Amino acid sequence: MNDIILTVENFGLTIKNRKVLENISFDIERGDYLAIGGVPGSGKSSLIKGLLGLINTGITGNISYHNIGKGEVSYIPQNIMQIKEEFPGTAREIVALGMISRKRGRCLEENDWEKVDELLKLFNLYELKDKKISKLTPLQQLKINVAKHLITEPKLIYIDNPSSTLDLKSKIDFYSTIKRICDEKEITVIFITHNIKEISNFANKLLFLRRKEKTFYFGDCKDFIKDKE
Repeated sequence: MNDIILTVENFGLTIKNRKVLENISFDIERGDYLAIGGVPGSGKSSLIKGLLGLINTGITGNISYHNIGKGEVSYIPQNIMQIKEEFPGTAREIVALGMISRKRGRCLEENDWEKVDELLKLFNLYELKDKKISKLTPLQQLKINVAKHLITEPKLIYIDNPSSTLDLKSKIDFYSTIKRICDEKEITVIFITHNIKEISNFANKLLFLRRKEKTFYFGDCKDFIKDKE
């Protein structure tokens, strides 16, 4: 139990009198990279919103976090890529925004900016720190926004398929980057994806939701892919 940070037992979710999920059970250990897959409408986003407490009605079963506080969980939603052309923030400023809530009105100090720069270097984006985020490529924008969430040093991060608009090469780059950084930072990842084959070289576990049968697969990601080939 020492390495388990999340236990889900017989999780069920009903929305507008329709059963979306039934009897979902799994556990996540520290350092896991869990991919959540399934066809559109299978309940992937609804599941993680339930786990995060963003949906709190129509839920059955038990959700238990272990040795982790609310402030150590971060969530990156699907619409993270929606950046307006006229948005004025630089890459460095966007990452720094992740600290604002914890500063409680206080100005960022030199050591705060050092943390920002360390993350930019980790993402290999330091040379772009003064460039407006609206002028970056979609992949660079995505990495900057992930860095903004990592600045608070979460132990668990939920990522809800923000890479769907990227080309295949950029997606693989992003999956690989998340794997590398989370290994280095010892962060646990739960990542919703529409293509489990693309992420299978990086995620060690898979939760696949079957929409029609209301059943699921939980286990090794690569084993699931092999069975489908």
